[in-house]
Amino acid sequence: MTRLENDLCKIEIAVDETVQSDADFKNKYDILLNPNKLSPGEYSKAYSIRVQLLDHEYSVALIGDYNCWDAYCAVIENDLLTILQGWDIVQINVNTAAVIRSVTLNTRAPNYEIHKVKTGFLIYGETEITMLNDRLEILWSFSGHDIFVSVSGKTPFEIKGDRICLYDFEDNYYELDFEGKKIRG
Repeated sequence: MTRLENDLCKIEIAVDETVQSDADFKNKYDILLNPNKLSPGEYSKAYSIRVQLLDHEYSVALIGDYNCWDAYCAVIENDLLTILQGWDIVQINVNTAAVIRSVTLNTRAPNYEIHKVKTGFLIYGETEITMLNDRLEILWSFSGHDIFVSVSGKTPFEIKGDRICLYDFEDNYYELDFEGKKIRG
């Protein structure tokens, strides 16, 4: 589960695998968002998003790619909630629950985490590290020799101050700066 908070709102996001139809969603949530028009069930998952504003609360079911995880899946900046679901990124205005922007990343494998950094959004994916600007346009991407998953128990992805530290499946180590340039590895 991801919990986010700022001066405007408190948000909780979790994967909801209990609903299988649009009717199920309508019975459980205030708002159903499905930017890519996916069918509930086999090849999609829903994020259960609970938004608590100063004067009211609401719940959203966001239908997205099946390859999604609810840890490090979203960031909040002012009234803009940016959510990663596998290949898809959706931006929602928390005051109105309106979809502001929805993009699909053209990566070879699904993406795990999204982080807000000075230059935009840093995406940690299975095969690529991708930097997006605030309009969700790709600034750069980086791939290693293998997938960014460690079998040796090392942390495969870590942001350390001014650099991004990575280990791939073959235990190769990489360091990148925030412009995508390799410092080490």
